[in-house]
Amino acid sequence: MFDSLSLQQAISQFHFIRPLWLLVLVPMGLLFWLRWREANQPGWQEVLPKHLRQVLTIGEKGWSKQLPLKLLMVIIAIAILICAGPTWQRQASPFGEDKASLLVLLDSSESMLQQDLPPSRLERGKQKVRDLLELRQGGSTGLVVYAGSAHVAMPMTQDTKVFEPILAAISPDIMPEEGKFAEKTLPLIEQLLQGRPGSTVLLVSDGANPNTIAAFNVFFSDKPYQLMILGAGNRDVVSSAPADFASLRQLASEVGGRFIEITVDNSDVERLNRTVERNMQLNGESSMPWQDMGYQLLLPIALAMLLWFRKGWLVQWCVVLSLTGTLLAAPAVNAETIIASKAQTAEPVEQVTIWDKTVQWWWDLWLTPDQQGQRLFNQGQYLEAAKHFVDPLRKGTAYYYASEYKQAHRVFLQMDTDFGLYNAASALAREREYLAARDLLRSLAEKDALSAELRPSVEHNLKVISGIVDEINRTSESQAGTTDGPEESFELSDDKPRTAEGADEQTAAELMIKETLNANEILGSNELADKWLKRVEADPKYFLRAKFQIQRNQSNQSKEGGELQQ
Repeated sequence: MFDSLSLQQAISQFHFIRPLWLLVLVPMGLLFWLRWREANQPGWQEVLPKHLRQVLTIGEKGWSKQLPLKLLMVIIAIAILICAGPTWQRQASPFGEDKASLLVLLDSSESMLQQDLPPSRLERGKQKVRDLLELRQGGSTGLVVYAGSAHVAMPMTQDTKVFEPILAAISPDIMPEEGKFAEKTLPLIEQLLQGRPGSTVLLVSDGANPNTIAAFNVFFSDKPYQLMILGAGNRDVVSSAPADFASLRQLASEVGGRFIEITVDNSDVERLNRTVERNMQLNGESSMPWQDMGYQLLLPIALAMLLWFRKGWLVQWCVVLSLTGTLLAAPAVNAETIIASKAQTAEPVEQVTIWDKTVQWWWDLWLTPDQQGQRLFNQGQYLEAAKHFVDPLRKGTAYYYASEYKQAHRVFLQMDTDFGLYNAASALAREREYLAARDLLRSLAEKDALSAELRPSVEHNLKVISGIVDEINRTSESQAGTTDGPEESFELSDDKPRTAEGADEQTAAELMIKETLNANEILGSNELADKWLKRVEADPKYFLRAKFQIQRNQSNQSKEGGELQQ
């Protein structure tokens, strides 16, 4: 099945295995010209006037004149092409280790929890990765997850069974940093694929920022990897954080890759698998010989030669062509897989109507997305404006004004600037995430390179939020041990806002193991190691969270060491 990418690759790889056979076309053309010239020599017909010649002569006229000769020359030309051996792909290797290498980059940011693609974008993306692993026969596969930082969840391996518990444990709450920075996966791509030609990088995400597009464009410009993008989201369902497929298509276009949107059936996975294997066949370092594609032309030549000697062969040939064309034009019948499952209890989603699409199409004719967002923002429709804005600052501001502080925090982090972090801290404070806001502002205040214009605002907000945290801590300590009072709003679980540290409590020893322990501390104590392993066995999330935290700490230490050496 050919598509635009396959056609482009076939054209770039097309060549002849035995090109010297093409020299035979020269004498063949000379013989054809001599025979044509001899048959068109003026005879007695030229003596008659044109009006009498048309009435008195019978036989072939016009395009059908010397049709057997013309068809014979075409058959000989095709036979010469067959002998030359046209090809555009290598033969498939029978060994699994020669199959394509695939590295999956899975977006684990907060926006992937949107339910416009039930049960969520992240769960549907993980399901597609499982289906792709099941469809692939052999070949190495790796997994990298990213949000505000990027981490190797599974190195390159041919054992696809080990992916299931890892995929099931991936969620935004195991990531050490929030955000959506796919460009931080680029060093890991080179580390895992190691420049192997014919390898494919599959990005599963719901959007990309301009910095990501620029970084990917530079990285893939001189790398032998193919980029595939699987878009997670549903454009026909209204969402508070719509999937940004336009940015993903732009990324695929600039890098020379391909964008595929997630479908309800298995067609997207099948297209991915075909493209991955075809890229390996065309660009991989394979010792397999080139596949001779000319043998497929032998069948029409054989049919033509069989009918050549028959009386009235021209008429029979037309009948054969008519029947063959009818058979080839028969509509293909495709089976559709329908999966029946129990209805899941989920929030009702608002569908995008045809009228909405028509109105959006009209505005797209005259205004850019940012202009449309600004128009809605001026009208006070902040949430709708945020869905149209492309610029992270404008989008985050619109979410902030719409009181969607969690979405605003997520978008401000994509700016990857001090001003973006300052705004993200403000959004955290609005969510009553005072601890996270204080820590973020504190890290900004400790920066020597912080601009003079921004520093007074950062220090002022840090002072205010620190005072709020201290006041909550004093209130929590004064009411510790009682069953009533406001401390119940302070002793919150991980999925609720953390307003302050709270009062000291006596806890069980099993709960004292924190993810901040490094590998040396865990391995140096048998007791800690046993408790940590018990938690890993109970839920792989503990393992991945600790692993990613250790990787983050090591990365920060290496950066600090490099700065000190400089």
